Amino acid sequence: MGSVWAARVARCRGRRYPRSVVVVALLVLVPILELAVFVQVAQWIGVLEAALLLATLSLLGCWLVKSQGTAVWREGRATVAAGRIPGRAVVDGLLVTAAGVLVLVPGFVTALCGLALLVPAGRDLVRRPLLRRWTATARSRPAGAGALPVTSRERSQSLQLGGGGAVEPPGEPLG
Repeated sequence: MGSVWAARVARCRGRRYPRSVVVVALLVLVPILELAVFVQVAQWIGVLEAALLLATLSLLGCWLVKSQGTAVWREGRATVAAGRIPGRAVVDGLLVTAAGVLVLVPGFVTALCGLALLVPAGRDLVRRPLLRRWTATARSRPAGAGALPVTSRERSQSLQLGGGGAVEPPGEPLG
């Protein structure tokens, strides 16, 4: 049985799924996971205690979002004042915002993931792979006017227009 799963994982490893499929899967799977974890915790400590623990985690997360958000803001301002690009502060700001959303979503799993992002060491673990991926993506794409993906319809219209010359719009002449 283990070799069957290993073969499936090996086949799926190189596959990239569209973002819409990933988002829909997360929207279905995360609530199921949260409900299962809540039921498990409620069986261990009781329903009321589990609800109070969840509320406490959310309040703690809100306080941490405020304090860490302020710290990230100060770091970004200091970086700009020193004349450097605030890349790390921007990424940290995005991660603190994501942590705030995760903490406010009711559930133990999302709250713990959000709390992990609120700790600077937790952000370090996520920031490095993100920056590596974004840097690789930025280097692999050309810059300039043609950097955005072009649909086949836009490409065929461009070819019909002559491919790069100036085209006057209908109406009054430009010159």
